Amino acid sequence: MMGPLLLALASCLGLATASEGATNGSWLCREAPAWRINGSSPMEGTAGQVTVVALLKCALPHSLGALRERLGQQGVSDVRYMIINEQAPLSRAMFGELQRHAPPGVPVLQQQPHEPDVWQLLGGDKDDFLVYDRCGRLAFHIQLPYSFLHLPYVESAIRFTHRKDFCGNCSLYTNSTQEVRGCRGCGLGSASCGFVLGP
Repeated sequence: MMGPLLLALASCLGLATASEGATNGSWLCREAPAWRINGSSPMEGTAGQVTVVALLKCALPHSLGALRERLGQQGVSDVRYMIINEQAPLSRAMFGELQRHAPPGVPVLQQQPHEPDVWQLLGGDKDDFLVYDRCGRLAFHIQLPYSFLHLPYVESAIRFTHRKDFCGNCSLYTNSTQEVRGCRGCGLGSASCGFVLGP
């Protein structure tokens, strides 16, 4: 399918590598750092599902709902989406607008000024999409300009993570395949196949 091929191509072109992820705070194939918003831990209870965390502020890409619907119609289910609004005062003031435009069933979480900044804990920035596998490990961290939803990268990352146990040793994938680990077709070692797409 187009998704894995596109992701392999992006990795082969050197758009991002796992080592870049380590330098900007994203650690591929590691569990998300512990974080809480308003006393709750949104990553709890996500085992068995692919989890997509969108770091947005003030505005929501209208195509997020269309993306979720399209993937659902194609059998990409058990995907949990959540949006984390920025902690800055202007973004907090626009929280209602962000929440109003969120697709039904997609929670919009608002950081409070006295809480640790979740964006910073996750090594993310505005319009980043972080895709976690069924075992809660970071499979993809997609940054601007690749995170624009009219481009295929976010969709491909979700589809790929839904089907393949990229990080390996996750018993929550029914048909875990190891060919992904060697990144067949791109000629790179397993450390270079998961990636952070960004500048």
